[in-house]
Amino acid sequence: MSELHIPIDPLNPGQFFACCGLLELTAFHCDGVLAHFEADEATPRRASFVLDSDTPLELPKLLRGLRDSEITLVEGQEESTRPVTLHLSGRAMTLDWWLDEFRTDTTNLKCWAGQVTTRKLLGDLLALVKPDTDPCKFFVTAELSKSKFGVDPRSAWNALDFGFSPDAHNRDASTYPMVEVLAAIGLQGFRPDARRRHRIEYYLWTSPLPVEVARLAAVAAWEGLPRFEYEFSIAKRGQSYKFFTFAEDIERKAYYQ
Repeated sequence: MSELHIPIDPLNPGQFFACCGLLELTAFHCDGVLAHFEADEATPRRASFVLDSDTPLELPKLLRGLRDSEITLVEGQEESTRPVTLHLSGRAMTLDWWLDEFRTDTTNLKCWAGQVTTRKLLGDLLALVKPDTDPCKFFVTAELSKSKFGVDPRSAWNALDFGFSPDAHNRDASTYPMVEVLAAIGLQGFRPDARRRHRIEYYLWTSPLPVEVARLAAVAAWEGLPRFEYEFSIAKRGQSYKFFTFAEDIERKAYYQ
């Protein structure tokens, strides 16, 4: 059995959904994959994501295949929001989590705007993925790029923070490509209820689960499931861009209010 521990900040929803994406990616290629989180109330900004597999977890190989995958567009939507299909080792994975169930309109989860297209956005981020990155540094390795899905609150800049607007001056800002890419995969199957832009919940489940069950545990936990509960919001950045905010621990928030 192969086991892997990846450190995360549980208050960063981008890192949480990136863990979900990593589970999707490994389960896509490996049999018998289980996953859970290890967290402690005493260390609210530190936790671990744990993957267990009956077969070796060859993450560099999986990430290399992801980085080099072909991207095609699904017809039927304007180019900026059109679903994309990743072709991974002869298999296809379609992403459309920013659209409603009929693919007729965008949802609150779509944070990019302007002339950005889904294929260019995903292609730019995939090119920044470094397959041989130490798993302990998966979610803290940054690159300079304007491309982002908006899932990682660390990448959310504003003119007051910088003293200028990076877009207006054609400057790049820090992006965490492993978080952005894996979260884009994770949000497909682990889609939270984002009908409102505030108090969007997710759950760090602490019992080993297969991907099919974890999809429910992550966003609609049932009574009796051991878990840590969090909620975040989707805030605006400038006139049109949005981003996921840092989350709050629901129980701790309720205790101190």
